[in-house]
Amino acid sequence: MKRLIVYFSWSNNTKNLVEEINKEFDFDTVRIEREIPYSTDYNTCAYVEAKEEWDKKIYPKIKENHIDFTKYDKILLFFPIWWYTFPMPIATFISELKQYAGEVYLFANSYTKDPQYMINVITNAKTINPNIVFKEGLFNKSTDEHIQFIKEIR
Repeated sequence: MKRLIVYFSWSNNTKNLVEEINKEFDFDTVRIEREIPYSTDYNTCAYVEAKEEWDKKIYPKIKENHIDFTKYDKILLFFPIWWYTFPMPIATFISELKQYAGEVYLFANSYTKDPQYMINVITNAKTINPNIVFKEGLFNKSTDEHIQFIKEIR
């Protein structure tokens, strides 16, 4: 069956991780992009835009990607941790993932190693779209650890 990597990356850290991992697999990839990009200034992005989205549960519009997600049996979803969970463009993506019957593995990265973040991610994802089977991927692991994990879930 087919796998798809979907990711959100503001600073390109997640993008770089995905690119390194995908050298091993060559899966199709989709980048989630906010229709109106976040500010390039970290403080404005983090403490104004992203914080307001999280506090008010705003699902920002994301660019259309024209992918038929139903032809994939597993989606590997990568993102940074913002405000103790995933960024709200991920929430938008999850809410729009209709009629998807496969598994979605959640992969997060953060500057801290608080395991509660991954618990938050899974809980929040299930709240947004309880019809999807969400699986815990990896949290703050190396490229090699990601590659090994992905090989094991094939």
